[in-house]
Amino acid sequence: MYEPTGGKIIYDGQTIFDNPLDKDGKPLGKAKSVNMLPYRKKMQIIFQDPSASLDPRMTVGEIIGEAIDIHKLAANKKDRADMIKGLLARVGLNTEHANRYPHEFSGGQQQRVGIARALAVKPEFIVCDEPISALDVSIQSQVVNMLEDMQAEMGLTYLFIAHDLSVVRHISNRIGVMYLGTIVETAPKKELYANPRHPYTRALLSAVPIPDPEVKKERITLKGDLPSPSNPPSGCLFHTRCPHCTEKCKTQVPTPVEIAPGHIVKCHYPKLTE
Repeated sequence: MYEPTGGKIIYDGQTIFDNPLDKDGKPLGKAKSVNMLPYRKKMQIIFQDPSASLDPRMTVGEIIGEAIDIHKLAANKKDRADMIKGLLARVGLNTEHANRYPHEFSGGQQQRVGIARALAVKPEFIVCDEPISALDVSIQSQVVNMLEDMQAEMGLTYLFIAHDLSVVRHISNRIGVMYLGTIVETAPKKELYANPRHPYTRALLSAVPIPDPEVKKERITLKGDLPSPSNPPSGCLFHTRCPHCTEKCKTQVPTPVEIAPGHIVKCHYPKLTE
């Protein structure tokens, strides 16, 4: 289990990790953290590559049952087996699949196993780390629809990480746009797509294809190369590729500005993109 290297993590109003870093990215002191076991029951993750996230030496039943054992959720072996069968059925797999190994499944089925594992501890919050990017297009919609159904039935909250903006638009309620590891714009879904204000957000949305050959769309092409996250530029991180860059952008870090209810932009000149 990897531990955080720096920064601050707040979950449901509770600080569960705090380790400030200096300008060179080195810890300023000893990290403050809490016992993570209760929080790991509340928070789970669905990984990007299902084949790499499943232990090839364990059966599907053992993979799903491991979390049940750690958090002592089953009273006996029968309860444990019933829970595993119920989880497999919930994600659309046969109960006899519990005795098979990950390599015996397709990519879509492996991802369903990963989802069942995440659901095993009945979490409140699931990080979906590009859960469909490694899957065939024909399977992607099935997995997305299943995630939406589970969210409606179980009251789950997702942090859905993706590069496919059409999927983001379909599944999200609120969207955050990141550049070099920093959130540059957040807004409700409809507001962001209708009124993007950060130059990077506008460039991303201009790249989304429109399935109509009669509609002409101007593509915003960014110049320059993406800077290294380990050696980011000074001032605004986006200034090396921004068409509206000024001297102020090169030296001063922009302050987040709320330009509409719930619509926050980290840019010195958000009105230039109106």
